[in-house]
Amino acid sequence: MGKRKSSRKIVKKERPKLETAFPCLFCNHEKTIQVTMDKEHKVGNLKCKICGATYQAAIHHLSEAVDVYGEWIDACEEAKQRELEGLHQDGSSDEREYRREESPGTQQAGGRAPRGDVDEYGVPSRLSDESDIDDF
Repeated sequence: MGKRKSSRKIVKKERPKLETAFPCLFCNHEKTIQVTMDKEHKVGNLKCKICGATYQAAIHHLSEAVDVYGEWIDACEEAKQRELEGLHQDGSSDEREYRREESPGTQQAGGRAPRGDVDEYGVPSRLSDESDIDDF
């Protein structure tokens, strides 16, 4: 007679726990970002405990806290890219032409400022000559 096969208990695989506290991009503190999920209103809120940075994202029934954090990172990168390109959220450019404002005493009779040798910071070269500087 053969022996009856014994059945084993089913071993469940443990799912890895997802993070619930994240580092802040602005103040660089660890585990200061808290994400709250309002599934009834389908909104995820993110807030930093230290610097007060906030973000709000639309969520769905499968969303987790890490998804809201990831969207925040993407939004920050997109804002940074727009800033580098010189575009605002409304699509306008930030490139403006500025006139150099001269004080009334520096203008000549013709209305034009005297031109001279200036360095990259706008300081006249006659002022940046090191021979005029006394040693302490």
